Amino acid sequence: MSAVRVREHALGPEVRVIVSRRGSWSVRYRRRAVAVCGALLGLVALLLLGSLVIGEFAVTPPALVETLAGHPPDRMTEFMVLGRRLPRALVALVVGASLAVAGAVFQSLTRNPLASPDVIGVSSGASVGAVIVLLVLGGSLQQAAIGAVVGAVLLAVAIVLLTLRSGLHGVQLILTGIALSAVAMAVVDYVLTQVFVASAVTAQTWLVGSLQGSGWSDALPASLGLVAVTPLVIACAPATRMLELGESTAASLGVRAARTRWALLAAATLLVALAVATAGPISFIALVAPHIARRLARASGFLAPALVGAALLMAADLVAQHAFAAPIPVGVVTITLGGAFFLWLLWREGGRRG
Repeated sequence: MSAVRVREHALGPEVRVIVSRRGSWSVRYRRRAVAVCGALLGLVALLLLGSLVIGEFAVTPPALVETLAGHPPDRMTEFMVLGRRLPRALVALVVGASLAVAGAVFQSLTRNPLASPDVIGVSSGASVGAVIVLLVLGGSLQQAAIGAVVGAVLLAVAIVLLTLRSGLHGVQLILTGIALSAVAMAVVDYVLTQVFVASAVTAQTWLVGSLQGSGWSDALPASLGLVAVTPLVIACAPATRMLELGESTAASLGVRAARTRWALLAAATLLVALAVATAGPISFIALVAPHIARRLARASGFLAPALVGAALLMAADLVAQHAFAAPIPVGVVTITLGGAFFLWLLWREGGRRG
């Protein structure tokens, strides 16, 4: 295998290409994007380490290494690290990455920087499904997760049916998603007013988004979903970059636009459904992470947003657990930070158009 430098007048000085000895395959990458992804991976590792050692029950680095190696110094350390902190940190990592990738997909499909599962309404559909199972049908939190998946899929299908004529892009898709999201949240509010106060409080806490009580049973489904969807997203990534150039340009390059859009929509919907089913509708990660990733890497793609989303949610969870007198739902932190970012984004976009 040998690395070949691409001429500057072809793709620019930042671009490099790795080709096989026989020239049967090649991989193109940007040096800045690789460096940024490496730094983000290191940040995620540091946040994971912090999640395991920080808390009222302090775990020293030697004790952590012994516990992860299968030789915990005592039962309490084993329980705190392996039973509580590690699965919660992994849930934050997987859910944050899933939401960020879904947000990057929606923004790419619509070519709109304000698009995300929160705005499109897929997260609201998941909320409706979970609340109906939890409060109307009397199901458990595990069964509510199934309802969240069904709700997200049904709302995505409704969006597809309502945008068949205009296609999955542009303002039409966003306006349709906003309208359906408003209807979905109206249903949620109505159900909350028709049940006992205690049940409504439980559902409301879930609707904010929380990682409290997350265990291995929560980490496994979300992880499997992310692993299953990743190959599809990677396969569609080149076509996605061409679609950003416009429908006609992509078609002239041999991209089947409709098939790519449906495949990415299905992948993003599944990621959102599993993330919401695992931790509730955590807001703004899907909107914020792709923007931060693009500004850092100066390139489109899905790996950098996934790492940014994982880091954001893990950091927000640490703040939610330890920055206040009592732990609060992580969704409160993401709503506060994400709302400020959303207002800044609206102001920036308005300034450009003005």
